Amino acid sequence: MATLPGAALPEEYVSDVYEMPEQVTLWQDAWRRVRRNKLALAGTTIIAILVLMAVVSVFWTPYPVWKQAVGPTYAGISAQHWLGLDASGRDIFSRIMGGALISLQVGVGTMLIVSAIGIMMGLLAGFYRGALDAAISLAINIWYGIPDLLVVILLVLLFGRSLGNIAFAIAITRWMDMARLVRGQTFALREREFVEAARSTGTRNLVIIFRHIFPNALGPILVQATYAVPQAILFEAFLSYLGLGVPPPTPSWGAMAADGFHALELAPHIVLAPAIALSLTLMAFNFVGDGLRDALDPRMRR
Repeated sequence: MATLPGAALPEEYVSDVYEMPEQVTLWQDAWRRVRRNKLALAGTTIIAILVLMAVVSVFWTPYPVWKQAVGPTYAGISAQHWLGLDASGRDIFSRIMGGALISLQVGVGTMLIVSAIGIMMGLLAGFYRGALDAAISLAINIWYGIPDLLVVILLVLLFGRSLGNIAFAIAITRWMDMARLVRGQTFALREREFVEAARSTGTRNLVIIFRHIFPNALGPILVQATYAVPQAILFEAFLSYLGLGVPPPTPSWGAMAADGFHALELAPHIVLAPAIALSLTLMAFNFVGDGLRDALDPRMRR
């Protein structure tokens, strides 16, 4: 249909000529891509089950996690004991539930401490640069050169084997990765136009850091924080396997595996149950981390 220059098109033709594209934010687009990632959804489901199990274990378990001789030692799987009994006659399924709470407390607690230290160090080093950046970078390099296990063992022996001390000791050996990531993100963002515009209006440096730079670096920070959780859980399990984790009778998957190692041929279920629980937890957090990394990467947009 021909129209005169400057004349408006009839209303019935407007939708055919131009359709307003849907406006999608970064987080909405990321959520859509996470939902399309089957492994990330599977990991989220496993984590949700783990959290539910940990919360329920605070109020109820089939048997008290500390109670011994609830049945024959080394008893196998049965209707009364879904995962069997250990060398002391304790119900393994109840202790798996209690161990889920310990693992989540260590993993999430360590992640929060790592994030608090690493984000602050990285923001300050990347924004102010100069002598402050050199000092923080030197501290990072020094900590990288000290064996992780040595630091954790010394701190646990000095301050005790409480859950908080173990989480803090693990975090002290893990904050450097977060700090280096945030430092690099801050280096790149501090020269962007929106930061220069904020600086030209007289905005204070701390406001620029926490209102403009930090929110724009949040995507990679969330991914790194997600990876910090399984690292801490695995480290705690290793410490418990060595006998340096939370003291008994507090259940820990690493300690459970260590207790059953000597009877591996006689009752392999004692080792397999905590090992499978630990493996599923680590895989779940890694799947979620990979999904978030792909979803928040602008180069992965389609």
